[in-house]
Order: sequence, then structure tokens, then C-alpha cells
Amino acid sequence: MLIQKIIFACILFLFVPVMALGETTGLELNVNASDVEGKFEFRLPDYEADIMPGAGVLFSDDNYLVSNVNISIRDQILSPALLLGVGFKGTFGTVEKPNSGGNYDLGAFGFLLIGEYDFRQDPNVAVPVSLVATFSGSPDPLCFMDTERFFDFTFTVYGHIIKNASILAGYRHLNFHFGENADEVTVNDNAVFVGCKLHF
Repeated sequence: MLIQKIIFACILFLFVPVMALGETTGLELNVNASDVEGKFEFRLPDYEADIMPGAGVLFSDDNYLVSNVNISIRDQILSPALLLGVGFKGTFGTVEKPNSGGNYDLGAFGFLLIGEYDFRQDPNVAVPVSLVATFSGSPDPLCFMDTERFFDFTFTVYGHIIKNASILAGYRHLNFHFGENADEVTVNDNAVFVGCKLHF
């Protein structure tokens, strides 16, 4: 738990002041019966490309606590409604060992892919809805501590009810792979969540 406290402190003291200087900022909170997740992202000013740093924390009913920091570059592809991004994501946390005491320490640095389709930018549809899919993966050479492989995937539908706020519903899949050889353990988690996002 000490690692999580250190990471959370770094997020607060390093990212939040920088976020205040960003041109656009998004704050998001997702929940379901057993999980709560908070994340934020912002656009760095004075760059031609959309450079988007971000961070997040996911807590799941004492089964795991996962923090991440990420950065991506995003651009429109083929049409104003389609946005694609690539970047890097660092993930840290603890995952409770199945059927035993103690925790696995999660540590991974991997690749991040983002796809977004905003129907508000499509003149043929023009409805206040956008779809966002994210995928990040960390193979063995980019993992450390107890982690051998890690990947996650999310798909989220945003309903833009007013200019600066959205409601959302989504699906999240996490895959944690720990240990080596006979001690290998894979932990999967699938969840549906709802929440809201504020835009500044």
C-alpha cells in the first residue's frame, strides 16, 4: 500500500498544477457495485499536435488498487469525427492473491492506443454521443515487480448532455499475469460501469 500512497501523492503534486495550465481538462468518475475509478486528462498548450497527459486510480472492493499515468498524441483521421491516438502508459498497484493472503505487486510500462468517434462532428448524424475505446498492453520485457504481463481494454459511450458535462456507461476488462513457470497466476476482471465527466 505504500507504493500506492507514493504514486497518488506524485499525481496530486506533479500533475494537478500542470493540469491547471492545460487548454482543456477532463475530470471523470466511474462507479459500479464494487469499483470506483477517478481519472483526469488535459491538453498541453502551445503545441500543434494534441498532446494529452493523464492519470487515474481504480479501486475494486479490496481486490486491487491500480494507479496509472499516461501520455498520448491524438489527431483526426479521415474525418473530423474520428480521432486516433497512440502513447505510453505506466501502471502500478497491488492485486490480492486468489485464495490466499497477501498481494501481488503490479508494475508495468506499456503502449497505449485510443480511438474515438464523436457523432457531434459527423454532419450526417449530429447526435450528442461519442464512443471511446482504449487499449494498453505491457509484455514481459516492460513489466517489473511480480508482473509478467498486463493489459486492459475499455469501451465507453458518452452522452453529452450539456456543453461542459457528459454522462457515460462503459465496459472494462483487466488482465493481470503474475509469477513464473509453476507459480504463474492470471487474474481477469470484467466490469460494467456508469459515471460522469466534466470538461473545462
